[in-house]
Amino acid sequence: MRLFVLPLVTAAAICGSSAHADLSDDYRTLLEAADRQQSDVEFLETADLLASVTPGGRETVMAAIAELAPRRLGLVESWSASAHPGEPVLVTHAGGVNLSGPENETRPVGATPETANDTGVTRRVRHWGGATDWLHPYHWDGRVKLGLAIDQGNTDQTDYNLALEFRRPLNGGWGFDGKAEYFYTENAGVTTRDRLILEARGEQPSVDQWSYFVGSSYEQDRMSGYDYSTLLAAGGTYHPLDSERQSWILRAGPGVRHRVPVGQQGRTRWVLEFGSVYDLALTETAQLSAETTLLAGPEPRGEQRFQLTTAISDSWGVELGYRVKHEFEPQPGVEATDSRLDFSIVREF
Repeated sequence: MRLFVLPLVTAAAICGSSAHADLSDDYRTLLEAADRQQSDVEFLETADLLASVTPGGRETVMAAIAELAPRRLGLVESWSASAHPGEPVLVTHAGGVNLSGPENETRPVGATPETANDTGVTRRVRHWGGATDWLHPYHWDGRVKLGLAIDQGNTDQTDYNLALEFRRPLNGGWGFDGKAEYFYTENAGVTTRDRLILEARGEQPSVDQWSYFVGSSYEQDRMSGYDYSTLLAAGGTYHPLDSERQSWILRAGPGVRHRVPVGQQGRTRWVLEFGSVYDLALTETAQLSAETTLLAGPEPRGEQRFQLTTAISDSWGVELGYRVKHEFEPQPGVEATDSRLDFSIVREF
């Protein structure tokens, strides 16, 4: 990895600006790429190398890390004004164990907002011991949604909706995100909706705008004509748009789907998954998202989702969503198209 980083830093040093202490665009791009693709030890080496060639040294690099890669702040906390870029830096866990060696590259490193120095670098949190630290809240971010859903199609009713969306960066450049949704309704003491949706996806950047993914999903909803349905898929993704205002992600790949129709035996089929996710920042506080999913093969299915989210504070917001699902070969007695209108209160974490 160092052989890869050195030419990039050299090129950035030639092209980058030296008239001020702000990190140049070339350095910022390199720092973002390192955050996505490098382990903690490799990222620290890259940051230290950048500090040795950029105006402003470590203070400039630390400020850029706080803005572009805040989850890595704990790595550079041990930098001090007396140390010089290029010198070996030991990164210690809260318990004082030396974690600078390659055998500890997968350790969790974090920060807490309780105290900070002039550069904005905060002290690290005390992590949980052993494998349970993987679940530490510091490593995760996402949002919780609570609201109402109005269904049309196989059922015409209003449901209570609870959803959890989460994401977590992993070592080696992998990103992980998931979602859990639950819908429940009772009518005259009888349960008329009991639906659960679970989704998880991992993505690893490759070259340029390309990456690859592994994903899975589980859906339990008897009103759709199936006791439950599962999907495991893998393939490639392409990012034709990626800016502060908008992003667009396309994905495609083969998968295996297992479905259990109500009152029948389950069946497993090969499918092809095609997907598109488009996000657009309408204003500083409003964002529009559109997600399309198509499963081609036996019993094909298409799904379209729209979401309009408006922030009302730093952590709270409201969301209006619309989802339509179409089964091209529906079960007997089941309508082919279902739609749902959601209104939710959103809390980010």
